[in-house]
Amino acid sequence: MGKIEDGYLRGLVGSVITRKVGDTNVVQGHPRFRLKQSEATKAAGIDFGTASRCAAMIRYGFSSLILGNQDGGMINRLNAQVLRAMRANRSQQLGTLQLAGGKLHRLIDFQFNAKCHLQDYLFVDVEATYDPVEGVAIRIPAFHSERDLLHVGRATHCSIRLRVVAFDFADPSKKVLGGMEHEIPLRTGDKEVLEQKRLFKISEPAGTIVLVGVGLQFLYQAGSRFQLLNSKELNPAAIVAAFVV
Repeated sequence: MGKIEDGYLRGLVGSVITRKVGDTNVVQGHPRFRLKQSEATKAAGIDFGTASRCAAMIRYGFSSLILGNQDGGMINRLNAQVLRAMRANRSQQLGTLQLAGGKLHRLIDFQFNAKCHLQDYLFVDVEATYDPVEGVAIRIPAFHSERDLLHVGRATHCSIRLRVVAFDFADPSKKVLGGMEHEIPLRTGDKEVLEQKRLFKISEPAGTIVLVGVGLQFLYQAGSRFQLLNSKELNPAAIVAAFVV
């Protein structure tokens, strides 16, 4: 109900609200009815929140590969991809979707920087397999550093960096299970790079998600010092494997 005070109209009159601002009577629209969210809309909001939290943990878990050099849309892209993985299993009930119950393979090949796809720089595939007894086995096949690795500008070395991270999104927590760094000199006569293998034991409880990420760091050597050349325009890094324990 509106009322007049000192010559000014105040309060709710019909579908508008009037109030005094200084020496002016201000009129604002006021909706008669509030839209009520459907149960499906509420469930979708819950699932989006779950996906966003999972994506934030993944970004944090692979921060040593991302180095703050993600593209501007990476956060939204990862949120959307996690949600796609969660939704892919239609047996899960909306509003209770969990990443461990989704299709994790949809996270594989996610690029943390869309401007520089990992496969455009490293032409061999990093192989990762999971065995409940043995753990996660990683293999970087032998390759030729000039033919199978894109040389960048004045880089004298390239470091292939790998991280294996376990996530318990219900906790929430993450645990770096291990990593591997393989530094390759680029300006040398010997271009043959030997095969690299590593095994990471898994002692995490059932339902834990294990993700494997790979990134390339390009370095310039000046004497005994190394300068990192990666930037927001050059930081190839991606998720290459995903498993549920």
